[in-house]
Amino acid sequence: MYTQQSGRTSIVIPPKHGFDPPIIGHSSAAAFQRDLVLTLTGSEVSVLVTGESGVGKEVLARNLHRFSPRHGGPFVCVNCAAFSPGTLESELFGHDRGAFTGAIRAHAGLFEQAAGGTLFLDEIGDMPPGVQARLLRVLQEGEVRRMGDEHTRRVDVRVISATNADVQRQIARGAFRLDLFYRLNVIEVKIAPLRRRAGDILDLFVHLYDRHTSLRPDVDVQAAHRLTEYHWPGNVRELENEVKRIIALHRAPARVTADMLSERITAPPPASLVLDESALYDAPLAEAVTRLEVALLVRALARSNWNKSKTARDLGLSRQGLIKKIKRYGISRPLAPTVSVPNGSGE
Repeated sequence: MYTQQSGRTSIVIPPKHGFDPPIIGHSSAAAFQRDLVLTLTGSEVSVLVTGESGVGKEVLARNLHRFSPRHGGPFVCVNCAAFSPGTLESELFGHDRGAFTGAIRAHAGLFEQAAGGTLFLDEIGDMPPGVQARLLRVLQEGEVRRMGDEHTRRVDVRVISATNADVQRQIARGAFRLDLFYRLNVIEVKIAPLRRRAGDILDLFVHLYDRHTSLRPDVDVQAAHRLTEYHWPGNVRELENEVKRIIALHRAPARVTADMLSERITAPPPASLVLDESALYDAPLAEAVTRLEVALLVRALARSNWNKSKTARDLGLSRQGLIKKIKRYGISRPLAPTVSVPNGSGE
């Protein structure tokens, strides 16, 4: 719940629910997440959480674990995109001594480490095919075999997974196993990007500020407007970086004003992001199509913070196809704004 008291923004989370980390926001999307966690209390079904990078997929996963019968067990998380295929296999399933060069001692994988609790597989869409096959077997049989070991071990683990990729598209092109998808996707939860839940931005801003300073700041009207109008391509992670920047440069002010915000937030959107629809009707067809395609490309690149792989997925293109279009139209990334700190008297 969001309240405004004496010019100060505050957030009230029903204490009886005990969400940890808190699921912040008063939008319908945030309320849905809280309701889902409470609805699934006592359940151990597999959940697939989807959404852009930085939207808070791990926050939801941790709360699903906290409100499950396994809350007394470990919560173990791994980013599947952070490891090479061989290393990921070892991390998940473990290895025996001498299984490969450098394996000087036996290693219990994350499935064994998460026994009795929850294993959170982040960026599941980046899992290599060979590891997908082994994961499917573990989920089907409830047992794991370490690399280089002949024996199997029973594992009792709940799996929650997450991805920012379009899994259905990956399945269609053979990059992700359909049978594994069904195993992981008993319930799918889609977390909307921050730009689509503007009502949560101020709640999150104040919560993050409070977390880093133990202070709930006043946010003036212009600053609040700029924060809620900005498109936040990096989602909550980018918002937290903005909070840290303000705290560092302005010494944790009790009142946040628009002039303290980054230039990318306060500046109007670049002309390349603004599409003059009326001009499309006055242009020849080929030119109108080109203008529209360039505008869509630039907007998608800006939303993903110029992550070409993610942009290509969002637009239904191959990465190479996207790069060819960028070169064909001469699209270039705007220069990052520099930080300028005025030299006030006595500082």
